[in-house]
Amino acid sequence: MKTYGTILVLSLLWALPVLGQPHRHQMNRPDTARSMMHMQQGGMQGHMMMQMMSGMMGMMQGGMMMQRMQQPLHRATMMAFVLPVMADSLGLSTQQQQQLRELKQRMMQQHHARQQEMRRHRQALQALFKENRHPEPAAVREHLQAMARLKVEDQVAPYETFRQMMQVLNETQRTRLRELKPRQMMHYMMRLPMMEMMQMMHMMHGREGMMRMMRGGGMMDMMGGGGMMHRQQGSSSHQHQNDQNKGHRHQPR
Repeated sequence: MKTYGTILVLSLLWALPVLGQPHRHQMNRPDTARSMMHMQQGGMQGHMMMQMMSGMMGMMQGGMMMQRMQQPLHRATMMAFVLPVMADSLGLSTQQQQQLRELKQRMMQQHHARQQEMRRHRQALQALFKENRHPEPAAVREHLQAMARLKVEDQVAPYETFRQMMQVLNETQRTRLRELKPRQMMHYMMRLPMMEMMQMMHMMHGREGMMRMMRGGGMMDMMGGGGMMHRQQGSSSHQHQNDQNKGHRHQPR
């Protein structure tokens, strides 16, 4: 388990510079204020990644990840993401790899579209209560039912994609896949890009599950305390006051 934890941390460290590339590009633009804002946003995004991965590490150390990997629906969701990178173990042909990548890409594009639609319904629901403290139940029900439908579709989509991927494999490859142990599957999961891993966790656990993982990583505590920048400023002011106090104590009489 420690080995997988190490791989996970290394994967995160590898991903963070990639996430920062667009922000470094912004630094070359003449608008310095905008560039600085992008840098701060990049720092927050990296911090969110760290908190999310901290929650995932806790799940791994507690054995929760291994248990969920043995649940058929969770296993199918993971396989929909990792099958395209299993060419070495399954002996995939070039054509098979291309087909699997296309199925995976379509699944991720549909997931993104559903999340945008979900966001629109959530915003519309909030607007109802802003305009009227007691909106009509039918209007509230419409948005809640739409979000519930989208959530179900998001959870079923990886399973459907996995079934389609299985049709791409031959019988020998399907047998090898069924014989894979959870630890072997974890190894392939670590080879996913960081953003894909987060999408996979979102589709497995939903928005609420991701929020619980962020709480496990301490992110919600940070946000409740006024944000990272506020804490840094408070810490700097506190340190400055301590330095001043030390200087007064050591002044010669």
